[in-house]
Amino acid sequence: MDRVCAAAVCTVFSVAYSGYFFTQLARHIARAWRESAPWSPKPSTQPPVAACAQEEEAKGEQDAHQAATAATAGPEHAASSSSASLVPPAPAAAAGSEEASSGQAGSSSTSSSCTWSTSSSSGSTEHLPERTEDEWLAMLRMLVSQGDAEAKYTDLESIGKGGFGTVCTAVETATGEEVAIKKISLLQESSKELCVKEIQVMRDHKNSNVVNYIDSFLVHEELWLVMEYMDGGSLYDVIRETRMAEGEIAVVSRECLQGLDFLHSNNVIHRDVKSHNILLSLDGSVKLADFGLAAQLTAEQSKRRSAVGTTYWMAPEIFTRKPYGPKVDIWSFGIVGMEMVEGAPPYLMRSSRTHPFVTSAQPTSSLTPLLMAVQQFMADSRF
Repeated sequence: MDRVCAAAVCTVFSVAYSGYFFTQLARHIARAWRESAPWSPKPSTQPPVAACAQEEEAKGEQDAHQAATAATAGPEHAASSSSASLVPPAPAAAAGSEEASSGQAGSSSTSSSCTWSTSSSSGSTEHLPERTEDEWLAMLRMLVSQGDAEAKYTDLESIGKGGFGTVCTAVETATGEEVAIKKISLLQESSKELCVKEIQVMRDHKNSNVVNYIDSFLVHEELWLVMEYMDGGSLYDVIRETRMAEGEIAVVSRECLQGLDFLHSNNVIHRDVKSHNILLSLDGSVKLADFGLAAQLTAEQSKRRSAVGTTYWMAPEIFTRKPYGPKVDIWSFGIVGMEMVEGAPPYLMRSSRTHPFVTSAQPTSSLTPLLMAVQQFMADSRF
């Protein structure tokens, strides 16, 4: 049955993006196999479990979409769903990046990979000007709504925590509707830029397969990002707790690919597709979440080159710093397909295994006779 499920998932990807996925997948697996071999000089440095983080590229990746000043302060979503859920805190941060957990956390457990990013030049033909922290804060103030968020939303209950802040469920006082609130600390470096980008992508790209943005507020030193509450938790929760049937894998694949098709048709790359960032509701809805690393492509900047994402799900182009576009999301979802079949992404546990040669080693005390013999030999050679 597992082989049938894997074949079904691969068929979906093949239809969606032809031979691209499989060609790159083969190269990636071959490279990973070589690196994991006993003769490889490069050991894995990824922690088996960690608190993940995200930091958007610092230079050359300011989108033209963000250059335009937001004219509206209030929420632009016409409707909100009564369902919702947040992603569990992401894995540990690499290279000094910030936490990259999604806006909704279905559990407080941690993932075993690391969401990360590094600064790099853009793949565009021109470099858009950098903005200061104050300029990003000014943009953020123009995007959020005014008013007392603490009075508008009550009964806050934490359901997840990470380096980015906290995720809570809450009740909208006026309607009694349950929502999810992602509280993001604005004290961390680049957090204001990430918040601006996340709001803009979610607000401007509404779709049945994308978690619905409801509103946002600045509360003290935090951004409150209000979204629909997905009461079915994350796909990560499902994979961790049970084995999915072939038909269930097919449904999730279809819904996620529809969401990615919508984003890509609007020139948006998600760049952090993984089971943690796919949320479900009890009515069966499947939606993509967490747009903190999303990139809006433009005519002037049709490719990206920054190394951002979560390691086990990242496409080869990102690792090798080659210009890339929306197809990197398809690679990442291919890894999600493997997760659904196998229960984990490829090579997740590689760092916890060692070669039999190393594991057969004797205690360090076994070196004592050798060292004593060497010293005696050196002493005798002096005479």
